[in-house]
Amino acid sequence: MSTVLAFLVVAIVVTFLGALVAVSRQRRRERAGAVPAGERVVREARNCGSRVFVSTDVIGGPRAGRINRSPADLVMTDKRLLIATRHGRVLELTAGTGGSVRCTGPRRLVVEGDRPQKDGVMHVRAELIVNDADVWAALAAERLDTTTRALR
Repeated sequence: MSTVLAFLVVAIVVTFLGALVAVSRQRRRERAGAVPAGERVVREARNCGSRVFVSTDVIGGPRAGRINRSPADLVMTDKRLLIATRHGRVLELTAGTGGSVRCTGPRRLVVEGDRPQKDGVMHVRAELIVNDADVWAALAAERLDTTTRALR
């Protein structure tokens, strides 16, 4: 009886810790996808499937040379395009920073850009599954002057 009770306690603790980690990751993604005060959200997609590739490792963040998969929030305002994952704000494109937003197929959006780091610049590529990917690419080209290409 005590063995069954021990397994039950362990299962409950592991389930609780898993739920705590999931909620923590979701809150971090939501905070990272928040827009600055005074900016109007033009378009947003929450909880999209994503694969993020980075050129250098980030402590506590995405790893170079690996496919970093996680749900992502994609937010476009008048001034910026934000991509937030469980690692926080992964990429932010503004009108002055350049970058690339492409629709590579139905529901497939590829966003590339550089992110400043303490020791240089890190290149980030995010592949997202989002409805109306061609609309996202066109809006980014219009509002942020990014290079864009839609597959027709």
